[in-house]
Amino acid sequence: MKLELIKKFDTKSPVLSAISIEEKKAVFLTYNNEKLYQLLIATENEFKIIDLDCTEKYYSLENNPVLFSIGKQFGVINDRNELLIYSNENQTFETIKIENSEILPERVRLCYPNPVSDNNILPICFESDGFIGVPRYIAFLKINSENKQANWESWTSLETKSFAHHKDDKYPPKIDSVMFKDNELYVYSSGGQITSVNKWGMDYYAFVSSDKNGVVSKVLFDSGDLNSIDDKKRGVNGQISSSQKYLLLTPVFQSDEWKGKQKIFSLELNEISDITFPRGFGKYPQIIQHFGDYFWVYLRDTKEITICTEK
Repeated sequence: MKLELIKKFDTKSPVLSAISIEEKKAVFLTYNNEKLYQLLIATENEFKIIDLDCTEKYYSLENNPVLFSIGKQFGVINDRNELLIYSNENQTFETIKIENSEILPERVRLCYPNPVSDNNILPICFESDGFIGVPRYIAFLKINSENKQANWESWTSLETKSFAHHKDDKYPPKIDSVMFKDNELYVYSSGGQITSVNKWGMDYYAFVSSDKNGVVSKVLFDSGDLNSIDDKKRGVNGQISSSQKYLLLTPVFQSDEWKGKQKIFSLELNEISDITFPRGFGKYPQIIQHFGDYFWVYLRDTKEITICTEK
């Protein structure tokens, strides 16, 4: 896949997560110099900043704001009890109380991965068991934006027996990204081990489909046992695009076969492709969202967001 540049924006801030609401509109979660959360709303002709009413630092251990879209609306889940949804009519956020939070585990930390869904039930990633940094659980949040209602329905984790290289059954597989489509879950897992990925690499990564109880129905691809190849550290993170068409694959290391270069997996064609970015994008540009003909690319070195299309 070869991309060409359409537009470039200077964010001046790191991008934590991103969603595309429609082809020509995307929203990015970031933070300002005071380390308070902001949303950047971008179209081809406009770049708008919204300060979130949030006093938590971006490194807070309590919760990460979860950016989501539902229909052509977007919002932020603050914690297990409350979400904000942006009203296009009133040009402001409206607060919705989330009911039935008692069905979730006692210790819950919501995580950045953006939920992707073809209906009004969003799969929300969270951490539990006291582990900080990588989610291993999925909670199902039903939202009725018209009636200003939301409630938790249930939660689950992926079964371990379908992952051939998962060694510790005490802890379910990690979850990088999840999509709920046609009443089925599509989950990208970045392995299962509890040790540091940056220090030791991943033990495996895999992309699977499952039911709402976490019972895996199909393994779409599996890396194999990464620790058995040689002494090199390996690992690839995955993010499902808002368009529900692509899985964006980003390597953790620059010293393995991927050489730090991102690839893209087509959910329609079931194949992985290389990406050729436009000149001047730096060493390691990263596609962070897709919708329609638009690919939103983040240039980490310069903190710029670009709009690209396939050439």
